[in-house]
Amino acid sequence: MAALASGRVARIVAGAVVLGFVATACTQVPTPQAERDRSGATVVRVIDGDTIVADLSGAETTIRLLNVDTPETKHPDQPVQCLGAEATDYTKSLLAPGDRIELAYDVQRLDPHGRTLAGVYKDGSLVNADIAAAGLGVAVLFQPNERFYPEVLAAEQRAQEASEGLYSAAIDCTIPARAVAAIAGLEAVEGTVPANAEAVGSALAVVGAAIVAGKAKSATLKALDTAGDAVDAAVWSARKSAYAPRLAASLDRATAIEKKLAARQAALARAKKEADAKEKAVAKAAAEARAKAKAEATRKANAAAERQAAASRLAAERRRQSIPKQTYQAPVQKPRPKVSSNPYPGYTGPRCYAPGGQTWKPC
Repeated sequence: MAALASGRVARIVAGAVVLGFVATACTQVPTPQAERDRSGATVVRVIDGDTIVADLSGAETTIRLLNVDTPETKHPDQPVQCLGAEATDYTKSLLAPGDRIELAYDVQRLDPHGRTLAGVYKDGSLVNADIAAAGLGVAVLFQPNERFYPEVLAAEQRAQEASEGLYSAAIDCTIPARAVAAIAGLEAVEGTVPANAEAVGSALAVVGAAIVAGKAKSATLKALDTAGDAVDAAVWSARKSAYAPRLAASLDRATAIEKKLAARQAALARAKKEADAKEKAVAKAAAEARAKAKAEATRKANAAAERQAAASRLAAERRRQSIPKQTYQAPVQKPRPKVSSNPYPGYTGPRCYAPGGQTWKPC
C-alpha cells in the first residue's frame, strides 16, 4: 500500500542510522526476545503486494508486511499503479494458500486500519525483503517500527544495482523509463539549422513540442521530491542523481537549438521583408516607367495628329487660294409669258362658276 509522503523523511533519517549496518550487507539477527515474539500462521490469501490474510490461531487476520511498500492495486481513489499487479502476483508466487509462515512483530502490532504489522518469514527467508529484492517494493520506515527496515533496504539496493522491476528503464511505466523517455525525446531534436523558412518553421514546431513534453515530464518527476506516491518518490530519490542532470542538460540543449532556430526564422523573415520591399520598389519603378512611356507616346501621337491636322488645314487653304476668283453676274431675267386668267382662251360663251365664284367652266 502507498505510504504517506512524510515516510520519505523518516526513511532518510533511518537510512543514516543504519548506514554502517547496511553497508556490510548484513541482515538483522533477531534477538532472543524477538524469537519469542514469532507466531506461526497459515496463508489464506494474498490481497496485494504487501498485504495478506493468514490464519492466526484459528482467526483470519489481515497482515500488513512491515517496512516494505508496493505499488497500489486496491486504493479506492487511485488507479492500479505501475507494477502493482506484478507485485501482487509475485507475492502470490511466494505465499500460496496453505503455506506455513512465521510472523515476527515490532513495537506496534496494529496500524490505524487495524491490520497486524509483521515481518513474514517463509522457510527462514524474510518475504518483506524478498519483494524488495525483486524490485517490486521499496523500503519504508514508520517509527517506532524499524526492525525489518535494514534488511528490506539492503534488498532494495540490490534491486537498484540490478535495475530490477521498479528500477528498470525497460518497463515503460517505471520512473527510470519515464526519465529516459523524456531525455530521449529531447536528445532526438535535430541540431542542424535548416536554410529555408519552411524547414525552419517545421523544426521549430518539433523542438517546441519536445521542450513542452520534456518540461512537463521533468516537473512531474521533480514534484516527487515533495509530494506524490511514496513508491515512485523512493525510486526517483534513488535515481534522481543519475537522471536529473541529464534531463536538465537535454532541456538546455533543446532550448539552445530553439533559440538558434528562432533567430534564423527572424533573419529569414527580415530578408524576405527586405526582398519583398525591393521587389515592390522595382515593380513600382517599372510601372512608373511604363506610365511615363505611355504618356510620352500619347503626347507624341497627339502632337503628330495636331501637326497632321495643321498641315491638312494649310493644304486646304492653299487649294482654296489657288482657285481663280469669278466675277458675279446676275442671271438674265427672261420675260415670263403672260398667263391668261381665262382657262378657256377664245371662249366667249356663257360661264358656269363653281361655288365661291373663283373658277368657272363653259356652260
